[in-house]
Amino acid sequence: MFRNYHHIHFIGIGGSGISALAHLALAEGKRVTGSDGGESLFTHAVREAGGEVMMGHHADHVSNDVDLVIYTEAIDKTNNPELEVSNDRRIKTMTYFQALGEFSATKKTIVVAGTHGKTTTTAMLGLALIKAGMDPTVIVGSAVPAFGGKNLSIGIGDWLVVEACEYRRSFLNLHPFGAIVLNCEPDHLDYYKDEADYVDAFCELIRRLPSEGFLVGNGTDENVRRVANEFVGKTVFVAEEMVDKMNFHLQVPGAFNRWNATHAYTAAELAGGDAMRIRQGIEDFKGTSRRMEVKGETNGITIIDDYGHHPTEVKATLGALKEHYPNRRLICVFQPHQYSRTHELLAGFKTAFGDATKVIIPNIYAARDTEEDKAKINAEMLVKAIGEHHPDVVWGKDFETTVALLQKEAKPGDVIVTMGAGNITQLSTLLCENKDHEISLH
Repeated sequence: MFRNYHHIHFIGIGGSGISALAHLALAEGKRVTGSDGGESLFTHAVREAGGEVMMGHHADHVSNDVDLVIYTEAIDKTNNPELEVSNDRRIKTMTYFQALGEFSATKKTIVVAGTHGKTTTTAMLGLALIKAGMDPTVIVGSAVPAFGGKNLSIGIGDWLVVEACEYRRSFLNLHPFGAIVLNCEPDHLDYYKDEADYVDAFCELIRRLPSEGFLVGNGTDENVRRVANEFVGKTVFVAEEMVDKMNFHLQVPGAFNRWNATHAYTAAELAGGDAMRIRQGIEDFKGTSRRMEVKGETNGITIIDDYGHHPTEVKATLGALKEHYPNRRLICVFQPHQYSRTHELLAGFKTAFGDATKVIIPNIYAARDTEEDKAKINAEMLVKAIGEHHPDVVWGKDFETTVALLQKEAKPGDVIVTMGAGNITQLSTLLCENKDHEISLH
């Protein structure tokens, strides 16, 4: 992929996707430098692999011998000094998704798309193909223990398995041979005009499949069936009877993970993998970072962290945890992600927390929100809405107040799950590490 370049600089190198490309460049023997706003597991992993990672964004981070710059679309393209100096020097620049698209064009790519479950299913499918001896390259939006804690596995086979992000139609940069569509429920309505616009993006993706390729879709999802109409090749719909017949013995809980596993298994078979080895790979799967991740125990309390930020994800995750811990109280600390999303999906959030014993709602994590968005809703309004259907929901305000509420409420035997796509994961880490008396629980 990078054979014509010698020194590649990554702006936002700590991102879950772009850091995977940094690892690919390092594997090809290229010099890799990059910058980010803060340290993370991904920046540490790139350093350990031989990359040079700098904190902050400064023009002098782009040295004179850089011949390619790849940047995350999360940066402000109008005010980033590294991107500005790159453009001034006429260095070739690409977004992460453009670069990923170029790489996918060199492989037989299976894209894993959907509103929910992409990360887990991508990792499951990748491990299934690895176990089947097909040696794929796998790029996931989260750290995977089976990949040595990295977000990718680099193989030399023909196949690429990649998580397909629908935000801003980013997945249209990819060149798929096969596709999984797990579900298609409206999200990212700060970008998409409405449900029809959202579904149309998936239709565009599926129209890119070659006729000799394949599609695996959720047969119970009306939007997925509509999307599948855009494809003339081999299509398999996953249904409940099929999920039950598979009878997987998974190491990750929840009915939705049995559906994820069935989608992954079906795609792996269509790619030519051996059925027994595929099953073994899926049943060996132990999860990924921030997907019902057990962070540890503190004073008899189990601390779990999860990325769920859509009502459907919240409800499914809490249901899975209640199934897995049937006789324990479940305290959910849910940090809403985006004012716009919270407002648009408020009706769904109202009834999403039924399986939690207690719900604590810290302040909304702002991301790409306008002042108009912020004027429409706040955490107190969300608490009131959830309270119409749940007997024990409180406003957590900031993390300090949230911890104080946990100190008062949590007791040995409880399960605490922190949920959200913002910085709520920091709270789970602090609770688990129990660094000082301020976060110590009973």
